[in-house]
Amino acid sequence: MASQIESGINTYVGHFRQLIDVCIGFGTRYNPQTGALQIASLETQYTGVITAVNLVDSLLPDYITAESIRREKFGLMPPIALRVQATAVVLGLPEGVVTRIKEIVRKIRGERTHKIAPAPPNSEPEKHISVSQTSFNEQIGHFNQLIDLAVLQPAYTPAEEDLQEAALKTLLSEMRLANDAVMVSLPPLTAARQERDKLLYAPKTGMIDTALAVKEYVKAVFGYNSPEYREVNHIRFQNRKI
Repeated sequence: MASQIESGINTYVGHFRQLIDVCIGFGTRYNPQTGALQIASLETQYTGVITAVNLVDSLLPDYITAESIRREKFGLMPPIALRVQATAVVLGLPEGVVTRIKEIVRKIRGERTHKIAPAPPNSEPEKHISVSQTSFNEQIGHFNQLIDLAVLQPAYTPAEEDLQEAALKTLLSEMRLANDAVMVSLPPLTAARQERDKLLYAPKTGMIDTALAVKEYVKAVFGYNSPEYREVNHIRFQNRKI
């Protein structure tokens, strides 16, 4: 599903088309001397924006699908990691190994190994390293460490297939592939969004500023209280920084 930003952009592009059509309807009375505000220039700008928006829309599905699969695969990891930890305890793996497994599982779950002592009253807040360590590459590394640590123990012999070495390594491989798919689909989408946003929001030359300038021109030619200006004034645009 497209984000609110994408949906909002499509709305403003539709408004720009509406603004052009209204200005065309003014006939020869709409005759700006500024080249960028002339109908031919507006049509060219509209075509360029539509092309940029369509490119983003064409790239979005692959990214959304890849990101959804990654979220699904990585979501399987924390409960599996907890079950590996419980299995290590039940099967009596060495105490040092179990302790290390618990540390890795805490990292996978985004928990701190040690609690932070409360700050003294009226003291300046301290900065702490992020608790989560949840970047996807780090999570893959943590899960890989957990698998290596568990399966190398002769006593780690769970009856449950999804806790055995083959299943754990299959999940690890699927997580890596899912993460790679996102990393492949994200750069072209990011570049397309940047180009689209430049065409929309660049100061003075972007579509939004052009639309606002057209409305100012109509106000100057026909007057603030004119029906012509009222017709364009209700066509809304919102700028934002890029």
